[in-house]
Amino acid sequence: MHTDFYALLGVQRTATADEIKAAYRRLAQRLHPDVAADAGSEERFKEITRAYQTLRDPDQRVRYELEEMERALELAEQEFNNAPPAREFAAPAGGPARPEPEPAQAEAPDGTQTRLRGLFQRFARERAAEDRPTLPGETHEVIAEITFEEAVRGGNVLLTFALPERNGKRVAERAVEVHVPKGAVEGQRLRLKGMGGAGAPGAPAGDLLVEFAYRQHRLFRRIHAHDIWLYLPIAPWEAVLGAVLEVPTLEKPFRVHVPAGATSGQTYRLKGRGLPTPDAARGDLLACLRIVTPDVPTDIERQLYLQLSRASRFNPRRGFG
Repeated sequence: MHTDFYALLGVQRTATADEIKAAYRRLAQRLHPDVAADAGSEERFKEITRAYQTLRDPDQRVRYELEEMERALELAEQEFNNAPPAREFAAPAGGPARPEPEPAQAEAPDGTQTRLRGLFQRFARERAAEDRPTLPGETHEVIAEITFEEAVRGGNVLLTFALPERNGKRVAERAVEVHVPKGAVEGQRLRLKGMGGAGAPGAPAGDLLVEFAYRQHRLFRRIHAHDIWLYLPIAPWEAVLGAVLEVPTLEKPFRVHVPAGATSGQTYRLKGRGLPTPDAARGDLLACLRIVTPDVPTDIERQLYLQLSRASRFNPRRGFG
């Protein structure tokens, strides 16, 4: 017995892959054997699963619909062949019109019935060709890497990618300029209509789903979800005497006052200077002090350090015992 998979899932024959998936999930949540209590739910769950597995695959969906068309054509031809032949009525003078008897199942000498059957079959084939589903192009997903600064202020990025053709071959790289909205977050998606895979002849192209991902930054590192941090180098004399330092941010530099006696690892939190959050807020920026020394000290610096070592009584390892 033929099963109408579209009716089983409760969708139109023009339903998209996403609509078919959504319909299946709704039914599966209600009919899954672990949830439903009635006896027929398990069999119904198997039926909708078989329908979904057929309709979600483009090739299986085309084969299913072609089989349906062939079945409809066979039924229509059977009805045509089983229909009683048309009768001609003769109206003799002076009397009512009476049907002229003709041999049962006899065909007209001029082959009218044969020609009619041929015309019907040709019409049916043409209608089937017109109604044959023209598959739209596939929806493809690509990753667009953006900088932390682009996520904060927005802008446009040039995205290059290659998509497979319907026959599986690769095509030349395509370039699309993608608008990055202000406050974009990693994992956020944009749908570009008609920029995906090519459709069958006469069918629209698929869509392109662009997912944003952060590019590694030369200064900042991510901690948690939306907070960022960096090492803030500080000279030994700045740590001892105190200093006002400029901290780079994703926008303009921010000045912080470092009091005298600062140590490596001391951290300053700049509220709202981090990455965007989904609720249109911002994370924080953490600046971690790191005392650094000259890679190649000059003669004067060496003399000053030597004087300091002789004059200072400071012992950083005093507590070692």
